[in-house]
Amino acid sequence: MKIIISILSLVATCLVAGATGESTEQKPMNVVVITTDQQRADAVGAWGNDYMITPNMDRLVKEGVSFKRAYVCGSTCVSSRAAFYTGQFAHNTGCYGFQEWAHNRSWVEDIRDAGYYTAAMGKVHHNPPTAMMGYDERLYTENFPDLQKSYDDYANYLKAEGQPSPMKILTQGGDWMDKHTSNVFPLEEKYHVDQFVGRMATRWIQDYDRDEPFFLHIGFQGPHDPYDPPQRFLDMYEGRDVPLPHFDVNGLDVRPGQYKRFMEACNNPNRFDAAPHYGVWAVNLEGMDDEAFRRMRRHYYAKITGIDYQVGRILDMLEEKGLMDNTLIIFTSDHGDNLGDHELMYKWLMTEQTVHVPMMIRLPDGSRAGEIDNGLCTQMDVGPTILTALGLEVPQRLDGSSNWKRVTTGDQSEVPEMVFCEDNYLTMVRTKDRKLIYYAGQEEEEYFNMKTDPWEEYNLVKNPEYSQEILELKAQMLEWLTVSRYLGSLSHVKQENGKRSMWPANHPHDPYILSTSPKPVEEAE
Repeated sequence: MKIIISILSLVATCLVAGATGESTEQKPMNVVVITTDQQRADAVGAWGNDYMITPNMDRLVKEGVSFKRAYVCGSTCVSSRAAFYTGQFAHNTGCYGFQEWAHNRSWVEDIRDAGYYTAAMGKVHHNPPTAMMGYDERLYTENFPDLQKSYDDYANYLKAEGQPSPMKILTQGGDWMDKHTSNVFPLEEKYHVDQFVGRMATRWIQDYDRDEPFFLHIGFQGPHDPYDPPQRFLDMYEGRDVPLPHFDVNGLDVRPGQYKRFMEACNNPNRFDAAPHYGVWAVNLEGMDDEAFRRMRRHYYAKITGIDYQVGRILDMLEEKGLMDNTLIIFTSDHGDNLGDHELMYKWLMTEQTVHVPMMIRLPDGSRAGEIDNGLCTQMDVGPTILTALGLEVPQRLDGSSNWKRVTTGDQSEVPEMVFCEDNYLTMVRTKDRKLIYYAGQEEEEYFNMKTDPWEEYNLVKNPEYSQEILELKAQMLEWLTVSRYLGSLSHVKQENGKRSMWPANHPHDPYILSTSPKPVEEAE
């Protein structure tokens, strides 16, 4: 095992040194992935959003590369995380919403099997919740602490301290609908789930003394609703001017019926298939004035600032332990939040506010500090990129591809022409300036010119001028779907790397390598 780690350390070091042209001390590369839940792309201060207070996320912008057009692969929590960590789309994992996905192999297992110690502090949102998902060690937390289950570490912390569920306090006062899913955290700050996760992650880094390099996932719950920041973070936004939601010029009437149906369900959470804990989803935007919207948004932003505080403590501890120069740090979120835009809340649908998220990557050698990458970026490529950074093979079962040259040198040849997102019966295809939302089995479709219509207010599906390019994009979607399905299905038969059969043998137009020693087509026949 030590031999494997030594070889991988040398490869990873050479990859970084080769990208920068400098030699560095040969130390194993650690990886820290920090994820928030439901953070929009416009909720990072250093990205030009002056209403945000995020000094530590801003530090990652200054010290790393900002991928300002990063997109998720699922528009809800579980589907997005299943895609992120399995490296496969929903049509391969079977997780389109809240389904189980632990039966799929994750690329974390590939890292663990190569000799790395793997740990998860906070939310992974795996299902079933007791699955380890490739982690040697796991601190389990979820949105709603389950005080009845022994595996919920956050709930156990609350119980040990004699504290009740804060969700119950927040939502059972009889005026939750009037507060628009926003309130001050009702307990001491130390009991807030994001502060708990941050402390535990910082402590884990402080105490780590194993010989193996590590892969550490840190999953914050926020700013997922309820928007319940501790008081001191909300105080920072008192009187602060924050942007109001954008309402579409024609409202929801010109949208597919699913948009209104979703908000009807939010007004009455019992209309979902199963009512959430304590009715926390319930919100009604009708009749809200500007100040009510500002209040709601200040709570959301303040919750991000609370997370930012813990991100700072994590970065400081990595620095104190002398780990910054051999640790790859990735920051992103699992999806965004409409936050009143389009007269919508939360996620589920494929608006830009839902699928466009922050992503910053800090390299161990500090190279490319402060640089901006404006090309399309998909979270499906994060796993392959990390594997390449560690000198590991990228399994053929993964739907994404490595962006390591892009990350280290700015090589734009790894920028995808289009990115995809799947959730329930929705499939999004996003190009540089076009966006198709396909509704499986439905009459509805949406197609937008994002260059001239960034708020997606004018559906072009019925415009004959766009009919040909819509058909061409659908053809590309079909090609993506068939290739992905063929490769991804191999994971279900427990083939770790998913090597395809060798027929047909390396067709000249095949983008995938079928054999290490290709033969001409005529010889194979």
